[in-house]
Amino acid sequence: MGIIAKIEEHAVAAWPSAHAEQAGGWLLRHTPGVGKRRNNSALPSKAGPAVEVAEAFYRDRDLPVIVQISPADEHAELDAALAGRGYRFDAPTIVMTAPVAGVAGPDPAVVIEPELTPRWRAAYRNQAVSEHVLDRIAAPTGFASVTVDGEIAALGLFVAGAGLSGVFCMATDPRHRRKGYAGSILRAGAAWSAEQGAGLLYLQVEEDNEAARALYRKVGFVPSHSYHYRVLL
Repeated sequence: MGIIAKIEEHAVAAWPSAHAEQAGGWLLRHTPGVGKRRNNSALPSKAGPAVEVAEAFYRDRDLPVIVQISPADEHAELDAALAGRGYRFDAPTIVMTAPVAGVAGPDPAVVIEPELTPRWRAAYRNQAVSEHVLDRIAAPTGFASVTVDGEIAALGLFVAGAGLSGVFCMATDPRHRRKGYAGSILRAGAAWSAEQGAGLLYLQVEEDNEAARALYRKVGFVPSHSYHYRVLL
């Protein structure tokens, strides 16, 4: 299995959906109460998946049909077919990677806890994702945070396994931006990932989020591959 396939497989497990089933050449995912596309989209699991199967799955649940075209360059035929059926293009995203050893650096300002604490959950401010996604993660997790004046100023989540570590939930309170906290979390999270046996970090960032992409490039991340969504309302 190539590294891109390994990343995609790891990402599915690292960010679980409440319901997931294989059918018609798809991984069909649905998480009630969570608006995230990746929790409520069909992921092709082989070439030439049956579009009608995905459409029936989401229509039966009164949901828009969302397909994650991932990796994008491996599913050009599917992408064109969906465009021909009226699916709109949405949320182009770049997957970036970095060697753990090139990013890792202990930072005393960063605390990493193995479980989701009430404090971290409150700072993340997305109760639905906390309950229906983060609480379901089975792999080793590192919930990272930087505290300033008794409050969490920045946070991030690292999910390790199979030699990889995925970076999720990166966020900084607007009052504390441009102080280097995100970089500190990435370096400390990379050090934690090394302790879990991971050699490669990956993260997903939307193409138009240039500020985040610049930060990740500065720390050492480079583009690996891309994906986007096709949506039929």
